[in-house]
Amino acid sequence: MRATAHKSTRVLVALALGAAGVFLTGSPASAQSVSIDLCAEAGTLPLPDGASAPVWGFARAALDSGGTPTCTGVAAQVPGPVLDIPAGELVHVVVHNDLDVAVSFEAPGQSIAEGSVAAASHSAATYSFTASAPGTYLYQSPSAAGRQLAMGLYGALLVRPATAGRAYDDASTAYDQESILVLSAIDPVFNADPDHANPYTYTPTYWLINGKAYPQTDAIHAPGPGTRVLLRFLNAGHDNTTMAVLGLHERVIARDAHALNNPFDANAETIPAGATEDTIVTIPATGTRFAVYNRQLHLTNGAPGSPSHTPGGMLTFLQVP
Repeated sequence: MRATAHKSTRVLVALALGAAGVFLTGSPASAQSVSIDLCAEAGTLPLPDGASAPVWGFARAALDSGGTPTCTGVAAQVPGPVLDIPAGELVHVVVHNDLDVAVSFEAPGQSIAEGSVAAASHSAATYSFTASAPGTYLYQSPSAAGRQLAMGLYGALLVRPATAGRAYDDASTAYDQESILVLSAIDPVFNADPDHANPYTYTPTYWLINGKAYPQTDAIHAPGPGTRVLLRFLNAGHDNTTMAVLGLHERVIARDAHALNNPFDANAETIPAGATEDTIVTIPATGTRFAVYNRQLHLTNGAPGSPSHTPGGMLTFLQVP
């Protein structure tokens, strides 16, 4: 892993991992601005049954003793960190690329001022956009015909409306708790040699929620009966994926960061590859554990005969409380 330290003239503030943004403002009419430094790193993703796979992932840059962003000691994350931005912010994403291949940044639904410029290997590039509309967006590196997405260079971008506790501006999108579910998959053969593997024979054998396959997945905790839980689905995989909540209806309120004029209830919903979808489930008076799972039954790990082959895959549980 190579250390990088870049001072961008466009950087107004460096955000530490998990810290809230600190904003600098000019005149009352000027938009607030924030800079986010991301490292593109190589790493290893642990999988059930003791397996692991090479991955590439984004991660927040650290700060050195002088306050300069650095990728020294930063580990790849799959998915990358959640970028949580208030609507109206002018955002500068600085990608520090520690990989041996060029990396870029896009967030479909956001207009990147610099376009598709790539950060060369062991270099950096800045990507600017105004987070003008609330919603759930997928960010990713689209380089190399989808190979980098398959390797793990993706994450969730949330743009918040002015009113806290809502997914969108409309009061009908209010929720008590939210959960971000980034859906993806791993083909260990592809990940072992991404530069030469044939993408047309890409065959996943591990199905992931937030970079983990069951039984490693994290439970979703709901406050109690009558509360509304917002499920933000982001499909970073290469297949259309249908998700269901066993025993509950999902109120579908938005697709691809567009609030629906006519929300509807569904037993299961298909999220196309590269798409996002927002649904709300209301916790009933009875029941304490509800499976959130892949309706196509991608509920296995590895090849048949693996120690934790089934149950596994794209499965977690909504727990009350």
